[in-house]
Amino acid sequence: MRAWLCFVMLFCALGTPALGVTVESVPRPTGGSWTVDLTRAHVLTPAVRAEVDQLAHSLNDRGLGQLMVVMVDTTSSRPSREFALALFNRWGIGHAGRDDGALLFIAYSDRKVEILLGDGIDEPADKQASDAVMAERIVPAFKRRDPNGAVREGAQGLKELIENSRLNNPGAADPSTASDLEGQAPVSQGAVTIVQSSVSPPDESSSQPDIGYFAGGAGVLGAVGLAGRAWLRRRPRKCRACGTPRARLDEARDDAHLDPGQRKEESLGSVDYDVWWCESCEDGTVERYGRFFSGFARCKRCRYVTAKETSRTLRSATYDHGGEVEVTARCTHCDHVTTSRHSTPRRTRPSSSSSSSSSRSSSSGGGRSSGGGSSGSW
Repeated sequence: MRAWLCFVMLFCALGTPALGVTVESVPRPTGGSWTVDLTRAHVLTPAVRAEVDQLAHSLNDRGLGQLMVVMVDTTSSRPSREFALALFNRWGIGHAGRDDGALLFIAYSDRKVEILLGDGIDEPADKQASDAVMAERIVPAFKRRDPNGAVREGAQGLKELIENSRLNNPGAADPSTASDLEGQAPVSQGAVTIVQSSVSPPDESSSQPDIGYFAGGAGVLGAVGLAGRAWLRRRPRKCRACGTPRARLDEARDDAHLDPGQRKEESLGSVDYDVWWCESCEDGTVERYGRFFSGFARCKRCRYVTAKETSRTLRSATYDHGGEVEVTARCTHCDHVTTSRHSTPRRTRPSSSSSSSSSRSSSSGGGRSSGGGSSGSW
């Protein structure tokens, strides 16, 4: 009997899932931090938390937006997205009047992850970018049992989303939402003729959604867009010369038909190439697929997406004037280096109520979200 009681007590202590927290019990990050980890195992490492804080500080100091990461064990019976939205608006993530905040929320034991976007960065292109960050960077890392990698990738992707948003690029020309199909150009490689084409991620859209009503529709369109892109990539091809079905080569075999720059892009993960081979004609087509938010830019010399950009704040934005940032792009393929300077918008003064709350924690306060963003699970 005593042994049975000991077993029951041990089961209750170790086998019972963690009790869920409430929105009100999640503490605001303090000491200039932008991350909260309430998991019992303290899943997030200090190094990853420091990386996220650095990314968030870079956005906030330049007045571009605010980024926060929160990880809990479980939200119990409350849906994780509902929980994350309530937390976002309770803290007011983002600058008042701009609504430029983003929240990466993870319920670790529930295996749920949410991206919440402020209303100022919730255009259709932002939503599509959020879906891509979730599907291509965050969820795959969680499936690899790498939660710290998932948070690192998610924070980097959301930083790039905020930087590239229409809110922070008001003078940008209206881009097309259609896929960018580069002109086909034959490339001679020995006795084999390779025809290259390119399918790039869609750019931002110039339309503005109505708040609330179209949020679900935007999510469906984003998911359909990703699914459609995957179907177009894998649909069967036929050789135009002989009509024979082409075979898609695996990663090990297609490298023989790529040049050094293309192989470098694949090794960095900025671009993925497919080679469709015709056995009868002994020729193939090379199709180029750019990755959403890879963290690499196109080199101005060799034209491959192999340049890594780093930024340095020359003058921080204030409430009275904008700032200036220096961006250095170093190509990992040809070692070409370019340096440019960009202006950043001035910061928006928070309301008196948000100012008092921000003095007790990180400087969040005043931002609002209507629920735009993405959901994922693993």
